[in-house]
Amino acid sequence: MSATELPDIASRLVAEAADRGVALRLLGGLAVWHRASSPARAALGRAYPDLDLAGRRRQAKPVRQLLEAAGFAPDQMFNAVQGSERLLYHAPGAGWHIDVFLDRFAMSHTLDLSDRLEVEALTLPGAELLLTKLQVAEVNRKDLGDSAMLLWDHELASADGDGRINVERVAELCGEDWGLFTTVTDNLDRLVEQLDDLVGEAADRERIAARAAELRARLETAPKSRRWRMRASVGRRKRWYETPEER
Repeated sequence: MSATELPDIASRLVAEAADRGVALRLLGGLAVWHRASSPARAALGRAYPDLDLAGRRRQAKPVRQLLEAAGFAPDQMFNAVQGSERLLYHAPGAGWHIDVFLDRFAMSHTLDLSDRLEVEALTLPGAELLLTKLQVAEVNRKDLGDSAMLLWDHELASADGDGRINVERVAELCGEDWGLFTTVTDNLDRLVEQLDDLVGEAADRERIAARAAELRARLETAPKSRRWRMRASVGRRKRWYETPEER
């Protein structure tokens, strides 16, 4: 199983899981690639060295059975320690792995995926996909490029669906968590600043920048929870995100 086969392997695993009554969805860069148009892939596609999936914690056992039946080798130590939240499997002899997030995506911030896992058929919804990229406090070119690829093709909308980012969902999550709001809006600013290096055509840059600016404006004006306002009073004097070492 080579890394060049990852898009087909990813689709097949999701379909096989569905046949077994198991909910699995793609996330990460490969999920963004699956949702993107050919022009977006040509401009912003990259090497995808591994495969990220989201599943349900209560279905961890059938997820394990599915992956092992497909020939993937469990990382016994990782799964023993982290198995209630994440599973790690390796493609034997191929140099890549599968990371399965169970119910939650926890990196710089934590996103609860449990109620949103089956909104769309192959990947997480566009809103959650974008948030998995923009929630990275120490964001890099890869994450910004994936964010730009989503905004290239996806319109800002009030509902989920193909070619849509549900702005109301993004605003709801950011309106509950000042830390997430701060990291996401910081990264939208960084994305616009770096578009000249990421995207070659002016028209494409302008479209992406306009969507990023509109999303940022919508997040600013959306309702905020009491918890959000209390944390905002502390502001940047206290770190608002977790680091990979802490995770």
